[in-house]
Amino acid sequence: MGETMTILMIAAIAAALVVASLIRRAGREECLVVTRHRRILRTASGSTTVAVPGFHEVLEWPTGQLEVAVVVRSRTLDEQDVRVLATAAVEIDPPRIGDAYVDPHAVLYSALERRIAEAVRARPAEWLTDDQAGLRSALVGVRVDGLVRGVVADVVIDEVDLLLHPGRPDHESF
Repeated sequence: MGETMTILMIAAIAAALVVASLIRRAGREECLVVTRHRRILRTASGSTTVAVPGFHEVLEWPTGQLEVAVVVRSRTLDEQDVRVLATAAVEIDPPRIGDAYVDPHAVLYSALERRIAEAVRARPAEWLTDDQAGLRSALVGVRVDGLVRGVVADVVIDEVDLLLHPGRPDHESF
């Protein structure tokens, strides 16, 4: 009888471990995305979900605002080379069932990088930090569409650096 109890205890522990490996819980400020072959099957926000290891992959998706720090080097409307450091808060849309899963951080970084570069090219250098016509006003409220969708809720322009190039034909000696 003692040997049977030992076997039953080992089987019960093994079953508990298998069940525990199937269950995942979403943390605060995130939802879980269950994928198979990197296609989104379902999402679980603020709850638990079941996924079979090796068959499903459970990945995290941020909810609420996601802060993305971006560094962009571009040329202004008046032909000045600048480097812009900005931090954007983006309200991300939830992932859609059937879409391919992509890392929202990397995709948003690329999308914001393009948007900031476009905004820099459309303005002279002296306007970049202006409250009314500067980069912040050009980016807040902009819809980011693509592999990850969302709206830019806020932008902080941390730094705008004018890049000097000694020896260029348009450079004047002092």
